[in-house]
This record gives sequence, structure tokens and C-alpha cells, in this order.
Amino acid sequence: MHSSTLLEVKDLRVYFYTYAGVVKAVDGVSLSVHRGEILCIVGETGCGKSVMSRALTRMVKPPGRIVSGEVLFEGVDLLKLPEKELRKIRGREISYVYQDPGNALDPLYTAGFHVAETILAHSSSAKFNEAWGKAVGIFREVLIPDPEAKAKSYPHELSGGMKQRVVIATAVANTPKLIIADEPTTALDVTIQAQVMELIRGLRDKYSSSVMLITHNLGVVAEVCDRVAVMYAGKVVEEAFVEELFTNPLHPYTQGLLEAVPNPLKKIERLRSIHGSVPNMIDLPEGCRFSPRCPHAFQFCNKEPELVERSKGHLVSCWLYRR
Repeated sequence: MHSSTLLEVKDLRVYFYTYAGVVKAVDGVSLSVHRGEILCIVGETGCGKSVMSRALTRMVKPPGRIVSGEVLFEGVDLLKLPEKELRKIRGREISYVYQDPGNALDPLYTAGFHVAETILAHSSSAKFNEAWGKAVGIFREVLIPDPEAKAKSYPHELSGGMKQRVVIATAVANTPKLIIADEPTTALDVTIQAQVMELIRGLRDKYSSSVMLITHNLGVVAEVCDRVAVMYAGKVVEEAFVEELFTNPLHPYTQGLLEAVPNPLKKIERLRSIHGSVPNMIDLPEGCRFSPRCPHAFQFCNKEPELVERSKGHLVSCWLYRR
């Protein structure tokens, strides 16, 4: 691993064994997260983004199974760690912000208790009163108004934006080195979305944490990310720095995603769309998985392309760039 690399994923495969067949949700994903950066994972619903993120700390439930691969966190393979050792990393070194704060919070406990419990789970010396005081302080940092009162509130007494801030406060309670945010703005209105993303970026700067942000919102990607990995049908098809991806997208799928985004500076009568639909993950097409929908498909596409570097930091998996 390079000294600036915090997390390195190598050839990760996660399959779900069902009665209908084997769902190859994550099928050979390789990527890295550098220290202090925000890496965005982009792709359509069902492409494997969330499954991949949960597999990093072995949180895949049956019938899912991590088939192979390596997840090197500061050089240590998390897939080989004993469960007892891995639990010391979850919530402390690596934390999660889930897309539905309503389901992430237990309705029987106050907002402050969620954060205090997370602190106590990774500290053998802290007392509850100390953890509660720290929780109130974190609420203040994530811009929750009247933090002392809000800490005593139950989830049903909070708005969607407040709930998401509580989830973020829980995630940063132990100053993790990596924050995995799984579509954290999905259930929020546009104004609150902007506030939450600005909050995540500010916390990254304050705690010098890295962030893996999972989203399908390209506006969010352009606003906050340093690098982008585009996933399609369980694989990474393109990876680049954010400016490079928006100015010079290489993969036809990435080009299709960007062409489908409205541009307020141009008069467009009709937005383009990507023809066809996402493939059945049990019965995947032969070769390139995007080929049935690709306007540039040709005879080589019946073989699976590898992810190759076209320019510094810009990788793409497409036969158009290997002829």
C-alpha cells in the first residue's frame, strides 16, 4: 500500500445465494481511498454500491457471502480479522452514515443516548455522564440547535434533517479515520441536502477523516468529491478525479449518466436517456455488462474488459480504449 492510502480494496466479490440463482452483487471490485479525501461511488440503484460498502467491515447478512478479495485498512486485511478485533474497528476507526436515519435510530432511546452509547462501546474508562457531555458537544459541532434539549429528544420528535445530523454525530463520535456515507441525503429536501453535505465536508476537514460517499446524485459529486468511482452491475467501470470525469468521461455508461443531467446554462428540449434497463444480476450478459445498452458495442464486447489506466488517475473498463 502507498503511504497515503488508507483503504485498499482488491478484487472484492460478494454473492447472494438464492433459490433463483447466484446474484453477483459485487463482482471483482478494486478501489482505494486516500487519507483526507472524499471518494464518491456512483451508479444506478442495484449496482452493488451499498453491498460493497457493508462488505468492507463484513456486515453482509445471509444469503449474502463474501466470496473472495482483500480489504486492506492501514495494511491490515479486515476480511481475515477475528470478529472480536473487527468490532474494535467498526464504529471507531470506520463508521457509517446510513441513508434512512429513521431506521438507523432506535425509537426507544434518546438522540443523546445513541451517541453516548457509541462512545462507551469503544472506551473502557469513560463514564456515562462524561459520554453524555461529549455527545452534547458533538451535537453542537454538527449544528443541532439547542443541543442540550435535543439530546433528550426521541427520534420521533426530530425532523428528518435533525435525525440525519444525529446519525452523523454518532458516526463521528469516536473521530473515525474513515466515514462511509451511504446516500445520506436521500430522504431530505434540497436545502437540507446542501447543509448535510457541507457538514460532512466540514467534519472531514476538522477530523482529517476520509469519506466514502455513496450516491446517485451527480450534483453532489461535483460539489464535494475529490475522486469518483462509477459502478455498473457489480463492477467499477471508470475511476477518475472529479474534474477529469466531468470534462472527459470515457466509459459510455458514464457519458450517458452525465448527458441525462439537466444543464441550466443550455437550452435542451429533451434530455437523453440510457436505453434498456439494468441487467438481471443472476443472468448477466456475456462479456461487457453494459454492451446490451451501449451505442458503441462491437464484436470485442463479448469479452469482459479489464480496468486500465488511460491517463494519470483515470481508469476505464471499455474495449473502445484497447483497440
